[in-house]
Amino acid sequence: MSIRKFDEAAVNSLHILHTEAATGWGGQEIRVFQEARLLLERGHRVSIVCRPETPLGKHCQDLVEPGFKYYPVSMQRTLSPSSFLGLFRAIRKSRPDILHTHSSIDSWLASIIGKLLGIPVVRSRHISIPVNKVFPNSLIYTYFPDRIVTSGEAISEVLYELPGLSREKVVSISAGVDLRRFDYHISGEPVRRELNVSAGQPLIGKIGVVRGWKGHDYFLEAAPHVLRKFPNARFVIVGDGPGFNEINSKMRAAGLEKSMTLLGHREDVPQIMAALDVQVMASTAGEGTPQVIPQAFAMKTPLVATPIGSIPDLLGHGERGILVEAKNGKSLADGILKYLDDPDLSGPITESAYAYCRAHLTIDQMMSHTLNVYQDVLKRPLL
Repeated sequence: MSIRKFDEAAVNSLHILHTEAATGWGGQEIRVFQEARLLLERGHRVSIVCRPETPLGKHCQDLVEPGFKYYPVSMQRTLSPSSFLGLFRAIRKSRPDILHTHSSIDSWLASIIGKLLGIPVVRSRHISIPVNKVFPNSLIYTYFPDRIVTSGEAISEVLYELPGLSREKVVSISAGVDLRRFDYHISGEPVRRELNVSAGQPLIGKIGVVRGWKGHDYFLEAAPHVLRKFPNARFVIVGDGPGFNEINSKMRAAGLEKSMTLLGHREDVPQIMAALDVQVMASTAGEGTPQVIPQAFAMKTPLVATPIGSIPDLLGHGERGILVEAKNGKSLADGILKYLDDPDLSGPITESAYAYCRAHLTIDQMMSHTLNVYQDVLKRPLL
């Protein structure tokens, strides 16, 4: 579906209720919270329904803003009567203009409630893994939502394979970066001092949730190849997740503890990116528009990434970053070494990436396109 030019003046104040049953704190959950804050900045009302024990729930508890409401609901199972009733009460009490759903469990619950109460539903799809086409699973895309927002064209292409799905329902809106926070003038020196990395000493990093398909195993495999040529290189893994302890154990088993540091979850991501000589994305599946890519573009941090989901398009098929083979630690190392062997290589690549980011990947553009979807849903008959 094409995106029409957005007319902010044409949109009155809206009340958007986001639902999110996921328990992590990765790009998907961060985007939900980021969009909520951006909507509030633009004078709209926002409610979020999520599980209270999650990082998103904790962020919602701490957010005190006019026009914002947080409803904790333990959405642990799709067919849970208590989850359905909890979400039904929250939606009926808040009376939003639009329900915006994000994960499978909350999408089923909120979509059924939306039909019962006559509230339009927008469904986001954040990952590019195949969708189960078997009935009734397909209904969550073909029947219930009035629009589907994907975070990359690669995800849209996956959805187009669903029988009975109208392409007019689907719109791709990439994750945007806040250039106020991700400013390439920020110094990375405090982070380098924290890690005891000296000037001229290569620092290679991987930032993101630690889970299987993010490719941390291949980052570990790449490190020894790099160290053979640059023995003083240092590596850092930033992020937490279900695979953190396993990766920590594998790192120690590989004898990398003197060259690699696992920092866990950090809020100073711009400073960390500023400290890096090379940033790595080693994902093997699932990616749409990973938020760390626009962020790295904004920080002018050189990128090495695998060709998963929308990543090749984002990287301009090599113009804005180095693409390497997925599930291949040696290929990953070769990409890193291209930057380390040729210090002049990163300049043109990062400048091109930064220009592309400013033109296409800012939070203002992301929210303008999203508000346009909301406007279309409210103005047009259901498809």
